[in-house]
Order: sequence, then C-alpha cells, then structure tokens
Amino acid sequence: MIIVILRDIRKLELSYIPEKILCRNEELQRLKLLVESGRALISGGVGTGKTLLARYIGGDAYVNCYINKTEHRVLEEILKQIKPRFNPAGLPTQKLWNEIEEGKQLILDEIDGMHTNELRHFAYAISRQHEIGKKIKYIAITRSSTILRQIINDDATWSTFANNAIVELRPYTWEQIKEILEYRASQSLRSDSYDDEIISLIADIALQSHGHMRTGIDLLRNSAMIADSRGKDKIEPEDVREANREDMISDIESMEVNDAILLLAVATACRNRAYVSLEEMKDYLQVKGEEYGING
Repeated sequence: MIIVILRDIRKLELSYIPEKILCRNEELQRLKLLVESGRALISGGVGTGKTLLARYIGGDAYVNCYINKTEHRVLEEILKQIKPRFNPAGLPTQKLWNEIEEGKQLILDEIDGMHTNELRHFAYAISRQHEIGKKIKYIAITRSSTILRQIINDDATWSTFANNAIVELRPYTWEQIKEILEYRASQSLRSDSYDDEIISLIADIALQSHGHMRTGIDLLRNSAMIADSRGKDKIEPEDVREANREDMISDIESMEVNDAILLLAVATACRNRAYVSLEEMKDYLQVKGEEYGING
C-alpha cells in the first residue's frame, strides 16, 4: 500500500504533544504561573485537553493514578522514572517520599482514580512536603475538582493541596474543534488531501461525542488511514463515516423502525457528500419509505 495522504501519522496520535496549543492560551498561562508556585489542579471533562496541557508544560515524572491506585504504587512509578536504578521493593511509603528530590515536577493524571483513603493520605502528604523543607511541584489532573474535593473530604488538606490553584477547562466549541483539526491536519496530512467540508464534518461528529477533541483527532487519523487503504488521494465523507461507524452500531440496533429508515435515507443522500439540504432529504426519505413499505 502506497501512503499518499498521511505524511506523519505520529502527529495524529493521542500521545503526541504539538508545537502549538490552540484555544487554551489563558488556561496555559494560568497553569504556568500556578506550577511555578508549586501546585496546580487541572479540571475538565473527557477530551478537553487536560493531559495535553500538563504534558506540554512538562515534568520529571508522569503517573496515571487510575492505573496506580495506591500511594505506594504512585511513588514507585515516580521513582522508576526519576531514579531508574532505585529498587523500592519492601520499603515503606515514607522511605519512598524521602527518595524524591526537592525541585522535581510531577504530573499526576486521573488522581481521582486512586482508592479513596489512599488519595486522601497522598493529597495530604504531597501538599505538606514543603513543611519538611522539600518543595515538590505537581500538576494533578481530574475530571471534576468539585467531586475531587468531596472525595478528599477535609478542608485543611484541600486548602494546601489545590485551593486557589485550579485551572478549569470548559468543553471546546465547534469553532475551536475545527481550528484545532485544521492545524493538526496541516501538520500531518498532504495539503490537498482534505478540504473544509471534511474538517467541518469531523468537527460536527466530535462535538456530539463524549470525547470531543479526542474523538476528533481519532476520526481525522482513521479517516486518512481508510482513504489511504482504498488508494484514494483525498479523504471523502464516506471515509469519515466509515471511521465513525463502530461507535454508531450500538445506537442503530436499538432504533425504532421509522428512525432507522430515516437514518438509511440520510446515509443514501450523503453517500458522496458531507451535507444535504432539507428538501433533498425529504425526497430521499419518501423513496426509502416506499421501498420498505412505510408511509409518513
């Protein structure tokens, strides 16, 4: 297979950190100031760029706390990255804290994924390291600062852990999703392999999804891969819909018959284009209704 559309698939991977962060300038500047002072909590829903923002700032260690659910496991993972030769086996938690050097900057992703009691003690311990003469900087990440505060359930701990240090990320608007998709496409795809209609279609789907920007990047990458695999030199609407098809199957199976016929009419009308007028849609719906013996 000759790849003619994808120039650099790496730039469409979710783990990729782009050179520019679009549509989050105010949040990025606030985050930089907070991290400089020692602590920050990024809060926002799925696909709002929480991890991207944190990794753009950077750190000496990155830990996913949903995977490493205990304080000991989180500390082990941190030390694995900052002291590769250190063996934490059998050591108590406090000994692990002692091994983390002053000035290290940590990214604690999905911190609310830790077991409740472990999270409470961890938040208490990390926010009070400066009291023992050790300043450890950290960026914690959560889907909801409100829920995280309820889980910690201690005003004193919350005050030192994250109070007045929160960066809230609101969901991207359609215009922002489109702007980011255009930038990522320009960095990864051949310039004449997509057009504004394709980017708009992907933005439409992403806006309606639970993943927002994450969904948009996935769709852009997968649509390009599908078009490439079919020997095309441009991404077409059908490639985007094919890339999105798996997410739609479960919804289709639970549809009423009339809704399914409507969807079939839409699919037929939009076979080779991204959008269709309402009047054209009515004509297609009438044809499909007659074809399947359904009136009105």
